[in-house]
Amino acid sequence: MRIIKIISYACLLFFFVFFSRAISHSDLNKKYFQAGVLIDKNRYDKAIILYKEILRESSNLDNHKISRIYNNIGYSYYKLNDLDSALNYYKQALKIDDNYVVCLNNVAVVFLNQKKYTESLTYLSQAYTQNVNNIKVSFNLFVAHANLKNREYAKLYLERAFRIDKDYTIKRLKSNGLTDRQIKKIQNNLNTLLEDTKKVLLLTH
Repeated sequence: MRIIKIISYACLLFFFVFFSRAISHSDLNKKYFQAGVLIDKNRYDKAIILYKEILRESSNLDNHKISRIYNNIGYSYYKLNDLDSALNYYKQALKIDDNYVVCLNNVAVVFLNQKKYTESLTYLSQAYTQNVNNIKVSFNLFVAHANLKNREYAKLYLERAFRIDKDYTIKRLKSNGLTDRQIKKIQNNLNTLLEDTKKVLLLTH
């Protein structure tokens, strides 16, 4: 009889622990989703709070999700124009996953905005080796090389950007004030844009 009671208690304990973990995992996913929604709504300060809460409360997160959370916190700080904090969290993400293409590009974007073009190339080059078809990486390689006056490399990566995603490339060029007519001219002769590198200084969105 005593053995039966012990087994019963053990079973109850097992189901309690299992059920508690299931609820905890469900809450974690819910908060993670909510934080993503906050980013989509440009409520970056609240997203940061929620992501940090997830990191504090969850001891069983896998490295993949942790690196994504660090990256998202970094991105939120970047959008709040706190570049030092952004870099700090991006680099924490890269300590976990050093080939995380999105995060490598994000670090590069911070350096592009600081006009540290050589530093940005270190991260963009690594990102490019991981994914040669990432449009943001190719376009940002163009921006970095153009501002460093590496004309041939700039031309190479702008050509590649047009091939990967023409619409995205045109959108980025337009964001810096170029007209449809100017962009058409650039497509016909890429050297047109490279003659004045000032035109690409702000293309770091």
